[in-house]
Amino acid sequence: MKRFKHLIAIAAASLPCVVAAQPVFKAPPGVDRTPVLGLQPANASAVHALSGEGLYTVSGARMTNVRIAGAPEGNRHPLREQAEDTRSGSFNGHIDVGSFVIDGERVRLSQPTHAIPVPDGSMQVVYGGTRPLHLSVRLEAFDVSGQEIRPFLRTARAYAMPEAVHAGDKRFPPGSVAYIVHAQFLDDVLVLPSQESFSGATNTRALLTNFSRNIPYCLSYEDRSGAHPYALIFREPAAQKGRATLYAAKPGTVFCAKASDKPIAEGQWEERTVAGTRAVVLSFGADVDPLDTGVTEAERAAASIAFVEPSKGAPGVRPGKMYRAGAGIIDQQFRFNGTAANAIRAVISGQ
Repeated sequence: MKRFKHLIAIAAASLPCVVAAQPVFKAPPGVDRTPVLGLQPANASAVHALSGEGLYTVSGARMTNVRIAGAPEGNRHPLREQAEDTRSGSFNGHIDVGSFVIDGERVRLSQPTHAIPVPDGSMQVVYGGTRPLHLSVRLEAFDVSGQEIRPFLRTARAYAMPEAVHAGDKRFPPGSVAYIVHAQFLDDVLVLPSQESFSGATNTRALLTNFSRNIPYCLSYEDRSGAHPYALIFREPAAQKGRATLYAAKPGTVFCAKASDKPIAEGQWEERTVAGTRAVVLSFGADVDPLDTGVTEAERAAASIAFVEPSKGAPGVRPGKMYRAGAGIIDQQFRFNGTAANAIRAVISGQ
C-alpha cells in the first residue's frame, strides 16, 4: 500500500502515483480451489482438526502449530499455538493488524486461548484477555494422500511459495489432510496497522472539520497497473454522517493534493462508536475499487476504511479499518495435519 503525507499529518511518504482514467472495480475474490478439484471435503469438525497434533501453517521453511492442549472446561477447549516464525499466526496472519482498539485502548493480537465448538462443525477461536476477541473459523478438510505436494505450497494470496520448487513431483503420504480456512469476525471490530500514522486530528470531530474545506485527505492505495488514488473531502462535517466526496489525487506529489476540482466519485462517512471506541467509518459504491482506498484484496469483502480515535495510549485519530461482523476474509493458504506437515518439512529441508 502507498500513502500520501498530509499537510497536517505524520504519515509514510508516497512515491509519484499514476491516476487512471476510470476506476476499475473487481468482485470479491473467492478461494482458488484448483489443487483440490475432484476431492471431497473430509468429515472432520474444526475442533477435531485441532486435536492430537493439531493444525500446521507453513511460513517459508518454518511452521506454526495450533492444537488443543488439555481437557475442556465445559465447552471451552484450551489452545496452544507455537510459531517458529513469530510474525506468523494460525489464522489471518496475512492481514495487517497491529492492534485492535476496544474501549479506546489498543489490544495486541495475542495467541488464541481457547476454542468453542459450534454444532455446524465450525468453532469460535477466542483471543483472550480482559477484552477477548472472537473469530469464527470453518475448515474444509481434504484427504490429499497421494496428491502432489507442490500445488499446496502457496501463500495467502495464492502465489507459489519459493519453497515449492523443492517439492518437485513428491507426493503426500497416506493419512495426509489439507485444509481451506474460512474465517470471519463475530463482531464489528476496529483495527490499526502495525505501522500507525497520525491524521493530525485530536478527535473525530476535528478530523471531519480539518478535511472538509480546502485540504483533502489522500487515501492509501495499492500500487498496481490501473491504480486510481483518491483525495477525500468530508461533507456535512457537523452532522453524525454525510457524504464523502472523492477527487483524483494529484500525481507526482508527496503531500496530498487534488488533481482538479471536479469530483469523480462519492461515498458516505459515518461517525460511530464501535466496541467503545469512536471512529469515522467510510463506505463507497461499486464504482470505487477498494484497493484504491487502502483495503487489500483479501479484505475487500470484509473491511471498511475507518479513522480510529484511541482514548488511551498514543493519542490522536489514526487511519485504520473496521472489519464487519460476519464478512469473510479471503485466505488462499492451505493448512495441514501432522502427517502432511512432516512430508512438507522433509521436502523443504531436502531430506
